[in-house]
Amino acid sequence: MGLLFYTREPCELCEKAYRLITVGGLADEVEIVNIDDDLELIQRYGDQVPVVRNEDTGEKLTWPFTASQVRELAGLD
Repeated sequence: MGLLFYTREPCELCEKAYRLITVGGLADEVEIVNIDDDLELIQRYGDQVPVVRNEDTGEKLTWPFTASQVRELAGLD
């Protein structure tokens, strides 16, 4: 399982989303990607962050989402 968490700084919604990821027990399974470091990612996700994407399936969640939706995206529920 490879989950990517696309974020920006500062981003209050991203902080809330990361707390949900933590509640879902996936904090150690998520790679945090700051899109501000990559022009292509800014163009792709700039107005959508926070976004969680499953690298294996290509499926993604855009805000708002729940901890159980993140677990399902990860294939755990």
